[in-house]
Amino acid sequence: MSDGHGLDEPGTDQPSATTLRIARQLAQELAAVATVEIDDCKGGISVSVTPRNPRARAFGWAEFSDQLILQVGDYGGRWELGAGPEDVALLEDITRSVIAGRVREVFAPGRSAISVLLADGTVETEIGGEAPAGCLPLPFWRRWSRSIQYAPYR
Repeated sequence: MSDGHGLDEPGTDQPSATTLRIARQLAQELAAVATVEIDDCKGGISVSVTPRNPRARAFGWAEFSDQLILQVGDYGGRWELGAGPEDVALLEDITRSVIAGRVREVFAPGRSAISVLLADGTVETEIGGEAPAGCLPLPFWRRWSRSIQYAPYR
């Protein structure tokens, strides 16, 4: 079965069948509550998931032959993963947790921290920022900054 993007043609640089399956499954499961876009790009795929609930968190990932990049937050929340089975499992765990509303973001000027509570009770946190050159983060910024607990998609 081909989706018109050459993603299933033999002999091409294809993304993992597993992440493509995950994307297609999310598109079916979330049809009533989110928009799922699956695009091919040179040697991989790009997936973006945008909830209709404005209080829920959008996310997306890009996959190339040996790397997955999952983005959940504006600045933080960027996981750079390999393409092994454990990386794909983490990608699916994080996306399912975001959909379930188990994600919190803490903001400060030019940075954010995303914490995702996984189904097994562990927390994955990624911090990132784009502060002006030469600026250092203020101490304890995650304690006093504005935070949002995102809602589930449903």
